[in-house]
Amino acid sequence: MITELLSGFLVLTYGCNNRCRWCYTSSSGFKKDLMDFDKIEDYLKLMRSLKIKSVGLLGGEPTQHPKLLEIVKLIKKYKFKVTLYTNGRKLNDEDFARKLKKVGLDFVNFSIQSGSRNAKEHDSTVNVKGAWLETKKGIENCHKHKLKINIQTVLTHSDLETYKELIDEFRYANLFIYYRQIPPIITNCNFFNQKVISNKETKEIYKKIYSYAKIRKIRSYLFSRMPLCWWDKDDLLEKEIHESVVCHCHILTGSILTIDIDGRVLACPQYINLHTMNLVKDNKILSKKEFLGEFNNKAPEKFRKKLKYAPDKRCLDCEYFGKRCTGGCPLIDFEIGPHAKTFSKHISRP
Repeated sequence: MITELLSGFLVLTYGCNNRCRWCYTSSSGFKKDLMDFDKIEDYLKLMRSLKIKSVGLLGGEPTQHPKLLEIVKLIKKYKFKVTLYTNGRKLNDEDFARKLKKVGLDFVNFSIQSGSRNAKEHDSTVNVKGAWLETKKGIENCHKHKLKINIQTVLTHSDLETYKELIDEFRYANLFIYYRQIPPIITNCNFFNQKVISNKETKEIYKKIYSYAKIRKIRSYLFSRMPLCWWDKDDLLEKEIHESVVCHCHILTGSILTIDIDGRVLACPQYINLHTMNLVKDNKILSKKEFLGEFNNKAPEKFRKKLKYAPDKRCLDCEYFGKRCTGGCPLIDFEIGPHAKTFSKHISRP
């Protein structure tokens, strides 16, 4: 039975000032509805009772919430570490960046797709002219005011030079690489072919990115929905990647709590139409006891059980299965790896 969780997320709005081609919130139509500020403190009290240590602020674009400063201040009142996930354009206002630092923001994760030489390509990807310059200024302002910065980019192409200049331009930040950002259950079956590079291309380009970042003494992390066996431990480079890549599924472990703008719980932050329960009943937030009762026995647990399968029987004998690896995302099939050709049906765990 789950009694404690690891991380919490608040979806403040699906409104956004960018229109990224690969964004998982695009299916929402970028609705400008806002999370009710008056309910946030009760959400935080629930998170604290569940031993959650950190809170991430999501969108859409969370800086579009008019009470963002008050929200960060409130989160810090309850002693959480707080991370803002943003395209950074509003942070080009240095005073706004300074105020975020003052109210206690810990980390800023910036979404940016290139360095300055490919600024036009970035603007094309996010469908806003001049967006790259505003994001760059936002990153610089946060660095100036000593906020901890991570650069997030999505693997949408295999041009190494673009990723190299991103590393060179922002050498004071960690680099987070996200692969297969879009869940297929909310899109049509041809979506990946249109907007996301293949698994094979991803593996080869990330090896090059990792090697270059290492030379430049930059930490890079791949958040992949594919299994650990995707990487060959007999290959020296791939063994290093194998040791750092993030590829477990928190849905299966029940380790996070993601609260949507209306108080419903999302199974995963990237699956914005997949709700498993509602925290608000009779206009009140569930108590810890009420939450755990539903989280462990009703729709959330039924959903976890439905997804707890091994994609290949060899997973059951793997030392990493159920720990660092859950066999990849349970909602995405595999294209490469040692089990790709034998993948035919899901095998239930014992």
